[in-house]
Amino acid sequence: MATKTLYLAIGIVILLAIIGILMSTGGQAPSATTTPTPTQTLTTSPPTAQKVFKLGALLPLTGGFSSYAKLAQCAAQLAIDDLNSEYANKGYKFELYVEDTQLDPNVALQKLQTLYAKGVRAVHAGLTSREASGEKPFADQNKIILFSAWSTSSLLAIPNDWLYRIVGTDAKQIRAIGAILKELGVKNVALIYRKDPYGEGLYIELQKEATRRGFKLVSVAAYDPDPKAFPQAAPEAVRKISAEVKDLVGPDFALVIVSFEDDGAVVLKAIGQDPILSKARLIGTEGMAFSPILLQEGGAVMAKGKIVGTANWALPTTPEYKEFYRKFKAKCGAEPITPAPQSYDVIKMLGEIMASIGTDDPDKVRTTLEQWGREGRYKGATGVVILDENGDRANPNFLLWGVTIKNGTSTYIEVGYYDYDKDSIEFTPEGKQYFYGK
Repeated sequence: MATKTLYLAIGIVILLAIIGILMSTGGQAPSATTTPTPTQTLTTSPPTAQKVFKLGALLPLTGGFSSYAKLAQCAAQLAIDDLNSEYANKGYKFELYVEDTQLDPNVALQKLQTLYAKGVRAVHAGLTSREASGEKPFADQNKIILFSAWSTSSLLAIPNDWLYRIVGTDAKQIRAIGAILKELGVKNVALIYRKDPYGEGLYIELQKEATRRGFKLVSVAAYDPDPKAFPQAAPEAVRKISAEVKDLVGPDFALVIVSFEDDGAVVLKAIGQDPILSKARLIGTEGMAFSPILLQEGGAVMAKGKIVGTANWALPTTPEYKEFYRKFKAKCGAEPITPAPQSYDVIKMLGEIMASIGTDDPDKVRTTLEQWGREGRYKGATGVVILDENGDRANPNFLLWGVTIKNGTSTYIEVGYYDYDKDSIEFTPEGKQYFYGK
């Protein structure tokens, strides 16, 4: 009986406890005391890791080609922007590493080695043959693709190496100069040139052109292009030519100038001060084309000599060029003169190759570059890119330029275009009057 009473008392206590709890919770059963389950959230798979393609650019941002180099740098970055926009959905990212060569082949080599240490294996080579000649041995030894926007020396036209060029060689530029000389009726030609691979290459090709066209190379003078040397060496070269051609200057004489910016300014000043050569017809080369420095320092001399020069150029009528022109003007705030279209295409073509094959392995990129070059697979700001057996542009376009005085100011003008395949010149209306002096 005691046991039953005990059980009944315990039951009453438990019942009262339950009633108390229910009253304290408003009549609702208490929550379970188990550990709460974390809130479930919807998650997406982490984005695919980007594959980074590294591209380099070796440019003479300081020195005698700096105004051109800055245009090339902006064009190269524009190409990177376009590549990243076009291939982001594939998980590809393109990066540009820029180094200043100072227009010095030894510095160019050091900066190429710097890019190599960063893992870059495809590089916009130095703008000039002087730089490219310093970069090339290391590139050949270490499988680095060099693709130049403005190196033209025939001395670097070598098959099976690692240097490629999106412009025609000096042999093609000299054909354009030969056509100018023929059209002018020139029989006697003098040459002043930078003693570097660019100048030496043009000298060699001009000798061949003299035989082909039938004019005489009556005087030649070279000068050291080193910044410490040319301020004195260039005027000495001008005086040498002046003494040798003093009885030849006339309607059938022309002086061909092979220079860049800083040295070219010194050459033009010396010509302007010379009593003989200041009366000569002048022929320029693409290292001078549309240079603001030369226009400022020697515009009056070029205008008086009715200079006609050459430049590897992009045909301005194609949709690709028009689109490039619009973007370049918006981004860079300048006219896209050479080498801007070429630099854009160098980086863009290399990037598109990497994207198409999914790798930046230099052997595979090189093989594809040569294939595209043979087949004309890439079409960009400079048109369809076709490369010859030496990896150089097989189908260049040349613009002829001049300098005239408008409203008291020296101004560049487009004289016409040289058709390499037809060996003929098509003049602009203004250029025809300028060229013939009518």
